[in-house]
Amino acid sequence: MLGNPVQRACPTLLRSAVLPLSLLVALTIFIQSVFAAESDFIGRWNLTLLETDGYTSAWLQIQPTASKDKSGQLVWIFGGAEPLEDVSISEDTLTFSHLFMGKRLHFTARYASNALSGTATDHSSTIRWNGVRAPDLRAPTALRPGTPVALFTGHTLSGWTLRNGSSPSCWHAEAGILFNDRSCADLKSNIDFWNFHLHLEFRLDDKGGSGVYLRGRYEVQIDHDGNMPPTPRSTGAIFGHIGPTLAAGKNPGEWQTLDVTLIGREVTVRLNDHVVIAHEQIPGPTGAALDSDEARPGPIMLQGDHGRVSFRNIVITPLLHQIP
Repeated sequence: MLGNPVQRACPTLLRSAVLPLSLLVALTIFIQSVFAAESDFIGRWNLTLLETDGYTSAWLQIQPTASKDKSGQLVWIFGGAEPLEDVSISEDTLTFSHLFMGKRLHFTARYASNALSGTATDHSSTIRWNGVRAPDLRAPTALRPGTPVALFTGHTLSGWTLRNGSSPSCWHAEAGILFNDRSCADLKSNIDFWNFHLHLEFRLDDKGGSGVYLRGRYEVQIDHDGNMPPTPRSTGAIFGHIGPTLAAGKNPGEWQTLDVTLIGREVTVRLNDHVVIAHEQIPGPTGAALDSDEARPGPIMLQGDHGRVSFRNIVITPLLHQIP
C-alpha cells in the first residue's frame, strides 16, 4: 500500500527545509569566528612596538559609547594620553588617527584570539605593533611592610644603570646626592619591585623637568611649575593620566619630598607633605615607559633627559603579602 501522497512527500520537504537552516547556522558561526564584534575592541590595551630603536611601549583605550561614534585615548611612545580621532570599527578591523609630533598617524588594528596586531603609518613610514589586554592588577587585601632598601648609598652609583643597560657616565654621586650634569639618559635601579612605598627627595637644578617611574612604567611628574594650577602634567601627577588635586610643588633650586605608595594599580602620592593623589587607579603605562608588561615587577627609574636634576635619600619599602 502506497499510502497518502502528501505523507510520503513530507520527509523530503522537511529535509529540504532543515538543510538550508543548518547551513545558515553553520554560516553564522563561521562569520562570528572570522569577524570580531565591536565589543571585542573595547577596553585597555598594552602595546609593544616592533622593529624600532629606543622606546617600544604604548597604551590604547577604546571606550564604549551609546552612539555609533567610538572614542578612546592613546599614549604613543612618549607624551600623555591624548584622545583618538576618526575612530571606526568594521568587522575585525579598528581604525583611527592620532596627531604625534606634528604628524598625522593613521592606525589600523585587527583583532584575533583576544589580541591586536596593527600598524601606525604616516606619509613616509610604517611602525608595526602588537597589543594585549591590560591585566586587572587587583590589590591584595592584606600587606605588611618589608625591610626598607636604600637604593642610593650616597657615595656611588652601585645598583644603577642607564635604561639601555650601559654605565651611567652622565650621572654622578657626590656628598650624598645623585645628579646628572646635563640632560642625558634615564637611570634605573637594578632591582625590580611590585607593591611598595617609595620615599625620596629631589631638586630641579634648571628650568627643565624630570620624573620618577614606578615599576619603570608609571611616571610621577616633576616639573618647574611651582604653585601653578594643577593639571595631569603637573608635579606629582601620574603623567598624562591623573592630575594632582592641589599645587604643592616648589620652585627650582629647592629640595622637595616625594612619597608614593603603589599597590597593584592603586597609587597614592604625597608631595611636600601634601596628599595630591589618594588611592587612584592608574589606567596604564605613561609615555617613555620601559615596557608595557604591567603584570611584571619593574625598577625605579629616574628621568634624566629633560634637564639637570638631583636626588637624595632614595628609600623603598616593599609591601609583602601578610601571612595569616
